[in-house]
Order: sequence, then C-alpha cells, then structure tokens
Amino acid sequence: MTMKEQTSLAVDEFDRPGQAIQNTEWVRDPADPTKHICGLIQKGETVWFHNEQFGSGPAWQLVRLADGEHVYVHPHDFDYKQ
Repeated sequence: MTMKEQTSLAVDEFDRPGQAIQNTEWVRDPADPTKHICGLIQKGETVWFHNEQFGSGPAWQLVRLADGEHVYVHPHDFDYKQ
C-alpha cells in the first residue's frame, strides 16, 4: 500500500481496537528497509485496526495510532477487543 493509499483511508474505517500484549515495534513502511522509520508501542496501548483488512495472516498490518498516524505492526502482538 502506498502512502497515498494510506492517507486516503478514512479514520472511521479503523474501528477494531487492539491492545498491545507486549512492547512492540511499529514501522512506517515494512517493504523499504533502507528507510526504516519506526517507533515503539508500549504494552497495554491501544491501536485501531481496519476492520476490512483485519486478519492474522500477514506479518505486518496497517493500523491507526492514538495520534491518528497510520503505521504497520505485527498483528500477533495485540489482543483484539470485542
């Protein structure tokens, strides 16, 4: 997914909360290791998954952070609330 596609996603579409079960890293673009912009999500923090893209298959999945930024995380590092 390109940056243009990321920014066109409506905030409201990220409606599945997931709470980090451990300290975990986020990355801006997992497909580009030369520009590895990343950060840390602390255990217990909540991020928002896109309901239509939700799943446990991909190694990286796009989420919305509390500050509205879209980044990629490892979905298996999160507990999904109902």
